[in-house]
Amino acid sequence: MLSNSPAPTAASVGVASAEAVAVNTSRTGLILVNTSSAWISLAFGAAAVLYSGITLAPLGGTFVMDNDTFTTAQIRAIASAAASNLAIQEFV
Repeated sequence: MLSNSPAPTAASVGVASAEAVAVNTSRTGLILVNTSSAWISLAFGAAAVLYSGITLAPLGGTFVMDNDTFTTAQIRAIASAAASNLAIQEFV
């Protein structure tokens, strides 16, 4: 139910793999948007590796979780530059 979803947030992604979105067993959907000028790569339940897996292009690269990519696992991210902004909208 979208009315119970948390407000949008953001994560500052650095040049080392770190948690961007915590494990959430109540998650029903997720949208991630790279609003920075750097590249951001994502990993699900594992360390993120730059330019591997799902990689979001600068200034608008988007990942929308769907039935084939759905997970409640932790999402880790790494960027090609420090302090890169990743916009987050999670649905529960």
